[in-house]
Amino acid sequence: MAEQEGVIKFSYEFEKRLTISEVPWEMDIWRDLFVGYELIGQVPDRYGGFGFGNLSCRVGEAFSITASQTGGLKRLTASDYALVDDWSLDRNHLSASGVKEPSSESLTHAAIYDSCPSVRFVFHVHSPLIWHARGPLGLPETSAEIPYGTVLMAQTLKKLARDIGSDGIIAMAGHEDGIIGWSTTAMGSGSL
Repeated sequence: MAEQEGVIKFSYEFEKRLTISEVPWEMDIWRDLFVGYELIGQVPDRYGGFGFGNLSCRVGEAFSITASQTGGLKRLTASDYALVDDWSLDRNHLSASGVKEPSSESLTHAAIYDSCPSVRFVFHVHSPLIWHARGPLGLPETSAEIPYGTVLMAQTLKKLARDIGSDGIIAMAGHEDGIIGWSTTAMGSGSL
């Protein structure tokens, strides 16, 4: 698990501009809760000190996602979100706009949105407790051989999410402490 957290592994086109006028309130509430439990954050003794965890919500055919390396920020503003409006899992590529670059997990979120059109929220947290108990909890999981941010991870998550349906949770065995949940509502995504 020596892989560096928070590194963008996809190619992308990026237009630097403010894309949302305000932080989506549902994501703001859930992010505050996750930060309080250190499920999203940035601390020196975890993941090489890099930020971890991210949230997104569907916006029409696009999705708004927390920008790269915003985990350490106490509160987010509209400039801390990027809008991903086009993507190709097979090409490992996306198009986005925002003041800051999109999260390194953007294609993972895109895979979930591709899997089920009714999904509106995707939350990616880092929970050592849940991740280590994924077997006894019976959580579906990706292979430990599949690192985060790769085409194979996105394709695997898309298939698993399609099989699970519009509300689900998956442990990312090849992404230390990585848990991803999705639903048609923010409450559903956050409480899985």
